[in-house]
Amino acid sequence: MKYIVEIFSVLLMLAWNTFLCIGILDVSADVAAAKEYKAAVVSEIENSNFNPHVMEGCIQEAAKRGYILEITTCMYGGDENLQMAEVCLTYDYEIPVLGIDGQKVTRGIAR
Repeated sequence: MKYIVEIFSVLLMLAWNTFLCIGILDVSADVAAAKEYKAAVVSEIENSNFNPHVMEGCIQEAAKRGYILEITTCMYGGDENLQMAEVCLTYDYEIPVLGIDGQKVTRGIAR
């Protein structure tokens, strides 16, 4: 009887660890996807020469993917009128096994 309890305890811990590892890998994949999308948005803004229609399209596409995208543009360089944009991408972060959830923000600069 003693060994049955030990075996079931070990199996229970093994199952819990498996679900925990799967949850962590899933979150890692979500974070990587959000960072790749942010990099793609920065590249698209730079390649479009800060076109406002492209920026609006990026914001709408991000909403379709479940992200919140904020783009803040500014001018610098004095007489040269150089443009820059800060890109803030908010995404969901959740590990259900541990009960951890929230939103994280990744930032980038388009120059």
